[in-house]
Amino acid sequence: MTAERGERIDVAPILQSALDGDTEAIARAAKERDLDPDAFARLLELALQPILWEAAKQCAALTDVDKWDRGYCPICGAWPALAELVGAEKRRVLRCGRCGVSWSWLVLLCPYCGNDDHRTLGTLVSTEERPGPASPARAEPPSKDRVDVCERCHGYVKAIATFTSVPAVRLAAEDAATVHLDIGARAAGYTRPGTVDISTAGIPRLVREGRGAPDD
Repeated sequence: MTAERGERIDVAPILQSALDGDTEAIARAAKERDLDPDAFARLLELALQPILWEAAKQCAALTDVDKWDRGYCPICGAWPALAELVGAEKRRVLRCGRCGVSWSWLVLLCPYCGNDDHRTLGTLVSTEERPGPASPARAEPPSKDRVDVCERCHGYVKAIATFTSVPAVRLAAEDAATVHLDIGARAAGYTRPGTVDISTAGIPRLVREGRGAPDD
């Protein structure tokens, strides 16, 4: 990696910390290199993505990742960047913004705290227009996009309508193109992820009770 001032930076020693999401280690490394911590963290994420894309591809060939029953990514452990509402039936699919993997998820189920009580799960619908989808697969109008919210943990997941899943390399662009949904959700008091118990975060209630997640 080359810094703006032309100095080459060896990021190999800090990549494991980036993979683990160790923000304190990344901040220390940025300070040692006289770099902006946020910009350095983002560059590390970009450096990791090709490796994670390949890991996701290999895992998908070995197991049915779509049946993963946790709210966090089965490959890299990140929270979903967004959800897709795929096809005419609007099947809800969570997408990891780091490695691009996807897995099916119930509509009435919070991926953060595992809340499945329909009385405390809701939807925010955006009326804001935007230029258009970042991916050619996104043929639905912007009004079909929404934000799924949980009143228990106050977490949110933005959801985009699409006929086919967005390719992994386009996810970052789709995430950026729907930033108005993030702004609206945060203005309404929701965060990504919500306030969760670290010991049960991402685990559906039925799984915690040993009964398994219900079929979609």
